Amino acid sequence: MLKTVFLGLVLGLTLGISLAGEVFSRIGMQPETYMLMLTGFLIAALIVGRGIGMLAAFIVLGIAVLQPDHMLVEYGFDKDLLLATLLIITMYPIIHRVMQS
Repeated sequence: MLKTVFLGLVLGLTLGISLAGEVFSRIGMQPETYMLMLTGFLIAALIVGRGIGMLAAFIVLGIAVLQPDHMLVEYGFDKDLLLATLLIITMYPIIHRVMQS
């Protein structure tokens, strides 16, 4: 239990908030700090209960999304597609459960 809470806090405070800021900037919003924190913790809550493989994929894609645009273009990646893939990985279990019921 304590390990899950700690992992959620670390992911929420680092990768979750960074990705929330990236998502908000992509849709043209400049959110307040509390909105970034709330969204970051929501993203962390969605991925905390997953397996180690899903968590590793989320971290790798999250780091790739946060790279400057010129680095991604150099290797042939599109930042918007990486962000969409990351959000699909995050939301897939929820969508799967809804479709099954």
